[in-house]
Formats: sequence, structure tokens, C-alpha cells
Amino acid sequence: MDKDDEAPLARSAAPPPAPEPAGADGTLDAFVSGAAYAVLALLGSVVALLGSFCIGWTVAGVPAAAIAAVVVVFGLVRAAGWGMGGRLGALIPAVVWGLVVFVMSMRRPEGDLVVPATVAGYIYIIGGMVAAVIGVARVPSARPSGEWLTGRAARPRG
Repeated sequence: MDKDDEAPLARSAAPPPAPEPAGADGTLDAFVSGAAYAVLALLGSVVALLGSFCIGWTVAGVPAAAIAAVVVVFGLVRAAGWGMGGRLGALIPAVVWGLVVFVMSMRRPEGDLVVPATVAGYIYIIGGMVAAVIGVARVPSARPSGEWLTGRAARPRG
């Protein structure tokens, strides 16, 4: 036997490297994504609560706090969508914001009301909803256009 014949046997005698467990990275990614969506939902509720209690502040009769709160809602929704890389990231804080503002605008049995039916309240509720919808719509989709209808990516144009 030649030395060349023994070399391949020596190399193949070593045990193969152990494969990594399947799904270990996928489980961690899913956990981190879920935690990020939960933080976005919490952030949407905090923005809604702070905005609901601050919209009564005016500057020379102009509801400046309500207008600023609408801008903050748009910024939150747009930044969340950009940060998560899709419309779901923008939709989560927008929906939670809407639910919290809806609850804050309902009259309690004692007669208390946080978001009143004033100009500032209407600017905050309607303007915030419009800002949230525009913020979600401005986030680019994570999937190619037409995929939801055809089940595959659309043909490239051009």
C-alpha cells in the first residue's frame, strides 16, 4: 500500500461535527419577535394614555397638545413599522392606541370622561385615527405586491 491510499482513510475516521439542534434559532427568533410586538403594544397604550390626559392643554385657544399628540401617534406607528420591517409592526401599536382611546372616551357610571367631546377631543380621536392609518399605509410591505392574490411573487416590471 502507498501512503496516498492511507490518507483518505485517516481523514474519514474522524467523527463528523455534531449538527445543531433544529429550531433552536427559530424559537429564539420567535420569542424575540413576540416580545418586540408586546413592547410595541405597550408603547401604543402608553402613548394613548398620555395623549388622552394631555389633550386639554391649549396655547392661545388652539389645542396644541391634541395636534402634537396626533403627530406623536403618526411617528410611533411609522417608526414601529420601519423598525419591525413590515405593516404588522405598524398595525399593532395603531390598533392598541385606538382601543385605549376608545375606552378613554367612554363615559363612566360616575359621569367621568377623560377624552371629552370638544374640539381637542375630536382632533385627537379622528386625527389620531387618520394619522395611524396613514402611518400604516406608508410602511412598505414585507412581501412582493400581488403575492396575496396569486400565491407567488408578481412579475418584475420593466
